Amino acid sequence: MHPRRLLFTLLGIVPLCVLGAGIAAFLLQRAGYGILVWALAPLAGLLVVAVVVGGIFGRAAGRYRRNSSRDDV
Repeated sequence: MHPRRLLFTLLGIVPLCVLGAGIAAFLLQRAGYGILVWALAPLAGLLVVAVVVGGIFGRAAGRYRRNSSRDDV
């Protein structure tokens, strides 16, 4: 996959993840959980998702870079 396409995909995924974390925080707060749960649980989930997606896209971009450097030779 081309790095520019990966970037635009990442720019689409991140706001959706942030929105999902915000909704989860709101619902946890309304359910009566304490601040440590409704504030930190969605943040931790968001960080895990960002690391996983970044790792996947980093591997894909690295693979593209290796393949394009072979084509230049």
